[in-house]
Amino acid sequence: MDSTLPLTEQHKMARLNWDKNMIIQPDKWSQIVFSDEKKFNLDGPDGLRHYWRDVRRPARQTVRRQNGGGSVMVWGSFSSAGKSKIAVLEGRQASEHCIYTVSEYMLPFAHLHHGVDYIYQQDNASIHRSKLTMEFFEVEGIKLLD
Repeated sequence: MDSTLPLTEQHKMARLNWDKNMIIQPDKWSQIVFSDEKKFNLDGPDGLRHYWRDVRRPARQTVRRQNGGGSVMVWGSFSSAGKSKIAVLEGRQASEHCIYTVSEYMLPFAHLHHGVDYIYQQDNASIHRSKLTMEFFEVEGIKLLD
């Protein structure tokens, strides 16, 4: 069952206007630096209860440790010019961690390939939109994708 809220007419129009704006400015896409993080659980995905399998093959045994098998989180960015170095993130991330990762990994990559003429896309996670992080973006002159 889908648990997402339906889009209002206002949301639909805002998305459509954004799409139209991006279509008429294709050169803008080459300036965008995208980033994201991914958590990998070392003993399987979060909340694995069922899996699809070929019924003609034997069922697969999955082993779960009582306290979990640990995880690793990585972060990276890329643009039309290539990709940044991968950052291995330690522990729970806060605004200070986000600022460090962006300044040590994204900024050198963006400046090397785009100078100061780039637009940074981030996923609007709370640590990316915090007051501290937004102040950092402003001080560093980082333009964000709307």
